[in-house]
Amino acid sequence: MSGKKRDRLDKGAIVQRDRETFAIVPHLPGGLCSPEILHKIADAAKKYNAATIKATGAQRIAIVGIKEEDLDNIWQDLGMKPAAAVGMCVRSVKFCPGTAFCRLGQQDAVGIGMKLDELYHAYELPSKFKIGVSGCTNSCSESWVKDIGLIGTKKGWKVVAGGNAASRPMIAQVVADGLTDDEALDLVKRIIERFKKYTKPMRLGKLILEVGIDALKRELGVKTKIAVSEKIDISKINEKSFFNINYGLYIVGSVKDGKSNGQIANTVFQVSDDPPTIAVSINKKNLTYENIKDSGVFSISILSEETPMPFIANFGFKSGRDTNKLEGIEYKSGITGAPIIIDNVLSFVEAKVVGEISAGFHTIFMGQIQSADVIKQGKPMSYAYYHKVKKGTEPPGAPTHRKEDLNKKTTTGDIYRCEVCGYIYDPAEGDPDGGIEPGTDFKDIPDNWECPVCGVKKSNFVKV
Repeated sequence: MSGKKRDRLDKGAIVQRDRETFAIVPHLPGGLCSPEILHKIADAAKKYNAATIKATGAQRIAIVGIKEEDLDNIWQDLGMKPAAAVGMCVRSVKFCPGTAFCRLGQQDAVGIGMKLDELYHAYELPSKFKIGVSGCTNSCSESWVKDIGLIGTKKGWKVVAGGNAASRPMIAQVVADGLTDDEALDLVKRIIERFKKYTKPMRLGKLILEVGIDALKRELGVKTKIAVSEKIDISKINEKSFFNINYGLYIVGSVKDGKSNGQIANTVFQVSDDPPTIAVSINKKNLTYENIKDSGVFSISILSEETPMPFIANFGFKSGRDTNKLEGIEYKSGITGAPIIIDNVLSFVEAKVVGEISAGFHTIFMGQIQSADVIKQGKPMSYAYYHKVKKGTEPPGAPTHRKEDLNKKTTTGDIYRCEVCGYIYDPAEGDPDGGIEPGTDFKDIPDNWECPVCGVKKSNFVKV
């Protein structure tokens, strides 16, 4: 193994799988080049018997399969210095056409991208480093998964930091927005200077995880228009703050007289490990409450992020008094007799009630766990994911039920609310998943359209 070749950083050469030949990657800022340069690349590849020529994800052209003894000569023929395709440095500045060419561009990605490339390409840092510049929010240069990303908006540049794809992907965090070209360039400079002081060979995202994005902003001198402390209002209860409390989405089931029922719940938590005990909050008006009180048992089935909204609506916005919620659903009865849901579920727990606490309209049941198992691997659906990605709401009987903000701004048309689940249809947002484009007035929605949360017909909506 000692005779195997390695990357030649001094010659901008990356050893290939055969451990004998190399690939070089001529530096083409933003992938822009002239016909003359393309001819030079093609001629050099042919002259030195390259195995192939490949367009790379970093907007470069790799010449693959070059012998080590030909490396100096091929760079000389290209008329270029060895490019920094590998190593602990800024390896690439990727940018889209921006306003220079693209009809969707909001900012000049080419102009600022060229400046960043000139300033930082091959700039040595504690770890590899990538920059992406996107002229609009479509982020064609993948700015959100770059160490530093610039994203063009109508108000200026949004600068994000700490992203990477790699084996453990990270989405960048917003550092500042609404910046001019000069302000964006200055902020990039300050971020890179701060990162250069970081002696550990880790990506920028790791630094941000260590120090925190807020602390980093203060270090960089990033100021908001209004100080955070001045924004805090202690004279009211802002229910939106509750959304940051970590909940999940579960089906809580129980049984009475041999009949099983289940409902959606989001307030479930383990309260002890010896003996293993779990608690759930259930509305006193619900059938599931009556079943738990009667049988003294309950099950908790933990939903995955992929759970479809109609499935959630079946258990969350219908009453077991009116319909059999388990019809057509795969489930089995546990050792307590409570139903364990199989469809869309990652794992389950079933328990016997050992105590209860009355909490207003709800009762918190504490149960000693009788059995538990994992059904499949996946990500459990969080309360935040249900709201932000699924656009879900809670029924009025849920312990975390919030009144919708009916003063939310809309660019056109009237706002309508679902009388069953409380979902708000805003014309400005539309319902893209349901085939309704943003900007569509409610009256223009087809009559067969259904509420994306609970599945009821359009006729169940009322104007707010």
